[in-house]
Amino acid sequence: MKILAISDVHGKKSESLINYLKQNDDISLVLIAGDITDFSITEFEPLSFVKPFIDEIVEECDVDVFAIPGNCDPAGICNAIKESGPDERPAFCLHNQLIAYENVVIMGYGGSNPTPFNTPGEVDDDKIYLHVYELLAEYDYIGNDEVPRVTILLTHAPPYDTKADTIESGDHVGSQGVKKPIHEFQPNINICGHVHEACSIDMIGNTTVANPGRLEEGHAVLIEVDENAMYTIGIVSLE
Repeated sequence: MKILAISDVHGKKSESLINYLKQNDDISLVLIAGDITDFSITEFEPLSFVKPFIDEIVEECDVDVFAIPGNCDPAGICNAIKESGPDERPAFCLHNQLIAYENVVIMGYGGSNPTPFNTPGEVDDDKIYLHVYELLAEYDYIGNDEVPRVTILLTHAPPYDTKADTIESGDHVGSQGVKKPIHEFQPNINICGHVHEACSIDMIGNTTVANPGRLEEGHAVLIEVDENAMYTIGIVSLE
């Protein structure tokens, strides 16, 4: 099974994404790590972008879509995600949710730790920690060690002090609330976004942290999982 992860769409369609998915028709699932739209858009109502964007991915490329909000997504984003996709194949808002997909378990938490920009989806870092901890603890409790599964934590905010949260100045702006539960539970993969220039792969212990960067820049993260729950992960170009 193949999973493609993107982030930070910011209200701009991507022909490169659609072409890549059509050319790689063995991809089953697309993960969107937040900021599908942007509260600051003035040319159109921001949430009106969500359904046609997701509909095109599902209908043209024959994939499922799971998504979370970002800090720039306005109120109502989860409903907009859930109302996207055809009736027989709706998109799923994974915010503060856990879902099994074949031999993968995906846990999601949207929004970001506070920024200087007063965006609508900012969450206190202590609250992020509590919710992400609860998601990872829930799977730790119900998971069956005899059934191998790949665990993916999908967040908008990158974990603090990693390549995934490094801005141009070299400063780190990520979330301690994401980083601490990763240390504690060690999911296999953390897909994140938020910091556009930080397209990267990094590690926190045994957890691979991957930020595909802003979609407009033409990158995504590709995860391949075999029937034994062995996986590979890397940054791919959509061009």
